[in-house]
Amino acid sequence: MDHLIIIIDEHPAPADMAGYGLLTEHGLCIYFEKDGKKWMIDTGASDRFAENATRLGVDIAAVDHLIISHNHYDHTGGLEVFLKYNSRARIHLSEWIKDSRCLSVRNGKSVDIGLDRTLLEDYRERIRWHPSVNMRLSDNVALLANIPARYPVPKANSHLRWICQGRETPDPFHHELALVVSGINTDTVISSCTHKGILNTLDAAFAWNSRPVGRFIGGLHLRDGFEEKKELIAMASTIVSMFPQIHIFAGHCTGDKVLELLKSILADRFDPFFTGARISL
Repeated sequence: MDHLIIIIDEHPAPADMAGYGLLTEHGLCIYFEKDGKKWMIDTGASDRFAENATRLGVDIAAVDHLIISHNHYDHTGGLEVFLKYNSRARIHLSEWIKDSRCLSVRNGKSVDIGLDRTLLEDYRERIRWHPSVNMRLSDNVALLANIPARYPVPKANSHLRWICQGRETPDPFHHELALVVSGINTDTVISSCTHKGILNTLDAAFAWNSRPVGRFIGGLHLRDGFEEKKELIAMASTIVSMFPQIHIFAGHCTGDKVLELLKSILADRFDPFFTGARISL
């Protein structure tokens, strides 16, 4: 397989894919194959990813590695269903998740938005905890666990907090993981929500592998009404100057107006993705 599949996203498939009957939700699940292994990133917010996987010809039971990108329900809500169908995959998580909780704070109310911790205990023998150290999981798939914040992070992070070591603070997203998939000439960076910011994530990927980045695939966490237009234009300009070969595919947790603006700025370097999309690797 030389392409990646968006198993589920909040953006619906186009009309010409209506026959698949694909479901959508505010969440993300991605599938690809590399180095003779089957990889999945996140499980969406519910069991809907499993229904879509069947309709798209993806066998959940055959997945070898599941990467949980960060501790939010819209990326972990289907984990119990995944574990029900799959008895073999190694589950990769940041060790920061062990002793922390993630919160969404709106209108003075805090809501825990993290994963079901009973699953971590029940399936502990399958879990691989990762420190904030970049490392290869296979010859051409690397885990990006150390993403320094050299550039601004998305302003939509402002309502997200965490409790770590008994102290509540703005969430620094130490628990966020991304992947770097190496191709023949360039790398592909896959980052489900990119709370650390696309510039920081791309910069960390290049620093890790010292190879050109040809694709970025993932959510940007650039919600409508947070970043100013001039800030988005400056960000896009910096990306192109730093990564002249790049093509960005974005969807989950990215505002419709932001998607439209980035498309207008980046033109053929940018494409929104949707549930069921297949993107070349």
